[in-house]
Formats: sequence, C-alpha cells, structure tokens
Amino acid sequence: MFQDLECANAQNNNGHPMNGEKLQVYNLIILDKSGSMNSIARAAISGFNETVGSIRSAQERYKTTQQHFVSLFVFCNCDKSYIYENVPVEDVKELTSREYRPCCGTPLYDAMGISLNQLLSKIQEDKNATAVVTVITDGMENASREYSGKAIKSLVNKLKEEEGWNFAYIGTNQDVDKVAESIAIENSMWYECTPMGMSNAWNSEKKSKMRMYDRLEEDLMCLCAAPVQMDVSEVKKFRAKRNRETKNYRSMDEFRNRIAPDNIKSLKDKEIFVFGSNLAGAHGGGAARVAAEKFGAIMGQGVGLQGQSYAIPTMQGGVETIRPYVDEFVEFAKNHPEMTFLVTRIGCGIAGFDDKEIAPLFIKAIDVPNIHLPESFWKELV
Repeated sequence: MFQDLECANAQNNNGHPMNGEKLQVYNLIILDKSGSMNSIARAAISGFNETVGSIRSAQERYKTTQQHFVSLFVFCNCDKSYIYENVPVEDVKELTSREYRPCCGTPLYDAMGISLNQLLSKIQEDKNATAVVTVITDGMENASREYSGKAIKSLVNKLKEEEGWNFAYIGTNQDVDKVAESIAIENSMWYECTPMGMSNAWNSEKKSKMRMYDRLEEDLMCLCAAPVQMDVSEVKKFRAKRNRETKNYRSMDEFRNRIAPDNIKSLKDKEIFVFGSNLAGAHGGGAARVAAEKFGAIMGQGVGLQGQSYAIPTMQGGVETIRPYVDEFVEFAKNHPEMTFLVTRIGCGIAGFDDKEIAPLFIKAIDVPNIHLPESFWKELV
C-alpha cells in the first residue's frame, strides 16, 4: 500500500500514522578519534558544534512535528564510547577539546556495531522514531575485535531495509566510495585531510541534514495522509524506499543547467521571472521594477503569477515570514512543469537579507527540475 502514496500533495488530514505524536529523529554521529585525527581535531570539534546548531534550527522549524535527539559516539583503541547519548538537541552542550582528544588506532567496525545495536534496541518497536547515521573517519579500519566488516555490512543492510534508517559515510585517506560500499552505505563523501577539508565536509553534512529533515517532514505528511492506519513494518518499508530514492550529498555539477542568469533582460516562451515583492504590489525598484516594466507584473498584486513573472513577498518581516510564500511557489512550480521558473536573488536587495538567509528557504526546490536558482543560492544549498 505504501508504494501508492503520493507524497508531493499529501496533507495531514487524518492523523495517521503518528497519532498526534512527533516524529522522533535520532541523529547518531560516529566520529573517529584515532591519533591521525589530531591535525584536524579543532575542525572536527567546530564542525560538530555547527551541525548541532543546524539540528536545533530544524527542531525550531518543525517544532510541532519533529523531536530531535543527538548522539556522538567516538572511537579509538582505548575509547569506544558516547560523549552524548540520545540527548534532546536543545540540551546538547558544546563539544570541546576536553571531551575529544584523538589517540591510537581505528576500530571502525566495533564502533559501528556497538552504537548501532544500542540505538536499535532503543527505537526498534517505535514507528514514530527513525535514525539518521553519519560515520566520519580519516582512515581505514585497523583495530576492531568484536565485529567484522561482513557483520557490519549485514547490520547496515538490515537497518536500512527493515528499519528505514538513513546512512552516510564521510572519509579521507582511502577510496571512500569503495569502503562505504563494503559496509553497504551508498551515500558517501570524500574530504581533504586538512582543517579546511574537514570544515568543508561538516558544512556539506549540515546542508545534507537540513535537506533530510525537510524530506522527513514531507514523508510524515504523506504517511499522515494514508487512507488506513499503517503498522510498524509498513512505515519502516516506506522510509526505506524513500531513502533509496534520494541522495545525501549533492554537487554543483548536478545543477549547472539550472542556474538562473544574473541579469535577465528577456524571456523565452513559458519562462517565468521570479522576483521579490512587497505585499502591496508596489513594484517600484530592483527586480520588481523589471518585472513590472518587462514581464507583466501587475501593480497592486504582491503574490503569485502575473504575466511572465511570479511575485514572492520579502518585505513583510523576518526570513520566516518569507518561507510560506516560497513553499507556495515551489508547489506551484511542481504543478506547472510546462513552465521554467528563473528565480532572482529574492530578498537580497532592498529587503536586506543575504544569500545564506534566503537560499535555505528553497531546499524543496532542489528536486523540482523546472526551478532555476541563482548560483549563489545553489552554493548555499549544495
């Protein structure tokens, strides 16, 4: 039955299958602390703290539907343990060098076996819970005693297919794709083994997580729209299917043909100029003036399609006041695949915001092929 659900248009109209409860999202980060991590330890600490900040942002964004927990499991020969274990994200304290001090070897398989099985025992029977697991290491397995690579591959496969967990592998000093594949992880990312490389990896991980939480919300709405109550196994199979259909990590190369021009002076048939407006529809300056003079924007209309332009209000308050209008635009674009939408840097002119504030509002646009975004937005998103 879950194969037939249409997520894009699902509405939370009957309360299934969450029964009014929030989705419990368990964020498990398994972080190498072997001696070779010394040179990038500060970047590892800083990146983890920033990632927790992004999880907090997701918690705030979806405060009525998602509850996030954070676990940090670190590993080396002499220490395989949690620094944080299933801590509500709002209670996670800043990681410092007092807690994270790299030393000795790399028992990767043991770290994964221990932490994954412990989390499984906690949430296995709860269909309102799911796990997002990220493994970060700077070297190959070399010190495990309890678990083999074969055992970990079998465990990860089980957790993906039977529990609907999402996995990602971030590594360096190795053939990352090959190593990830050997333990059944399809989502992998290589990083340069320098402080900057570690920082960039964490930055990509933060963006990946925000896309993941956005998709989890879409999945939740889809599940809530199911015509009948799903049992635990059906919900988990649905999540597994959705995980198989999506990537964790994206690159600019994927979106080169979807970069909107900086200065749009003319449009082809079916191309739509997307601009930032005010609710009053006073299109007096910037891209709004261009829309009114060239592309059919209507004075007094502050929202939606008008001629060969589409207005998104950006002048009515903070960033969160813009989000509903961006979401409405993305849904409109999905429903009109015959049109191509060229988005300007809305909100980044007269409204006074910057790309880092506005671009994340377009997370849902990433997989909508007829939406073209400014290059500066893509850089923030992927």
